Amino acid sequence: MAVTRFRGRIFYPVMYEGDAAEALDKAVVLTNKHKEVPVFQKSGQRCEEMRWGVSRLLCKEESELRVGLVYEAARREAFLWPKNSKGLFFCPRAGKRVPIALTGLRFLVFETHVAFFEMGFELEGLPLEDAMNATYYLCELKDEANHFEYEDRVFDPETRTARAVPAAFTLKEWFLKCAEYLPGCRNFENRPLASTISKPVLYGYYLLDEMPPDFERTACNIAQNYKLSYKGTRDAFHNHVLQTFDNSYWCASYNGAVNVSVAVDDSSTNSFFETTFAHKWATEYLLLFIATLHQKYAVQKYLDELGELACPHYDYALMKRLLQQGEVMQEKCTLLKNRCFFQLPSHVEHVNRVYSFFQWCMDIPGYAASLEDEVENSISVCKSYVTRIKGIRDYEQQIRGIQNEMYIALLTACITCLTFFNSFYTTLLALLDGRFGEIGVSAVVVTGTFLATISGAVYKLFDQREKIREIRSKVKKLKAQAVSL
Repeated sequence: MAVTRFRGRIFYPVMYEGDAAEALDKAVVLTNKHKEVPVFQKSGQRCEEMRWGVSRLLCKEESELRVGLVYEAARREAFLWPKNSKGLFFCPRAGKRVPIALTGLRFLVFETHVAFFEMGFELEGLPLEDAMNATYYLCELKDEANHFEYEDRVFDPETRTARAVPAAFTLKEWFLKCAEYLPGCRNFENRPLASTISKPVLYGYYLLDEMPPDFERTACNIAQNYKLSYKGTRDAFHNHVLQTFDNSYWCASYNGAVNVSVAVDDSSTNSFFETTFAHKWATEYLLLFIATLHQKYAVQKYLDELGELACPHYDYALMKRLLQQGEVMQEKCTLLKNRCFFQLPSHVEHVNRVYSFFQWCMDIPGYAASLEDEVENSISVCKSYVTRIKGIRDYEQQIRGIQNEMYIALLTACITCLTFFNSFYTTLLALLDGRFGEIGVSAVVVTGTFLATISGAVYKLFDQREKIREIRSKVKKLKAQAVSL
């Protein structure tokens, strides 16, 4: 059993900062003639059977519906690649060295500041075990034993002839060279780029000459990009495999999505899977796979940003700032959902089925639900704390207002007392001298006003003290709740 042909694309997810488009537009490399030439050219992801909005997600033309840009590498030598794939071999750290063709390199740069380095490659005429071994180690970036070898043609100016010189580069070297062109490039791990250990994601297409024995186990291994030596379980077949034609299966998991199609005794069917289906694999299905992959990593990026809002120290100014950040994140998440998430992308039923399968295998509904919950929880905690502290401050301001009213009441009472005692002294002298006629109605009015004012002031003081006591009790409870968060 041999692999008639394997087409593959490996996606390395990263994040970036700043204006990636400007950086990639300006990237140049020097030729042998010391002439500056662009490293990239703008491209797009073609598709033909998608509804209008979905078809514009990665289009080359300017469009408000576009959510990302595609840059195709125009200079292979800028990324350590040979000018062509003749005599190029991939050497895994375990298993056989295999001939390989590196068919293209693209940068997919999204408005969410998520990006992918996409490496295209092909394998032909290999036993299935060797092909699966190669794809497994092509996704193992951390081990520098995984490398490429070829013979470089070097021109000798003295003899004016070209000679072959052995050359090699590792997967890690290639990855780090890609990262140099993306501003603020970093991985999805809390570690330097050179220490990246997470595996990239595989998208592939196996065209086999016959059905493999024990296909259920093999399909599960393919879905998870495992070597054939890994003994996958048959029980997971229905979780990882979607049959779309009698001889064609999609195998998918967190590690990627690969179609496996098998030759049959029908030349027209075989021709379809060699040409038309291979074209759709590189256009319609690839766009849906990229969209799904972006949804997953964009959500992961936003979840990491939301994690920064979790704060063990509760301070009003800090929590108020975090609340504002949380509300901004809520807007970003809503925008992400509106622009990058969709259902039923095509008018072709089985295309929609494949997209739903990608979504389910990569747990996109779970990621989306987790993001929504995290946003609501973050905002709820911050808003609850800010509301409590604001309530405490409002109550404390209310206490100060009541105290000011008490001071005014006391001042009014004091002025009334001074007025009364001045009048009372005059009245007292008249009484002592027997001048009763001088004691008039005004003295009686002043006395009455004094008594009324003093009585009112005393009552208000006691009433306001009771209000202050009640408000302070509420403040105490709010502070206790704030501390216990």
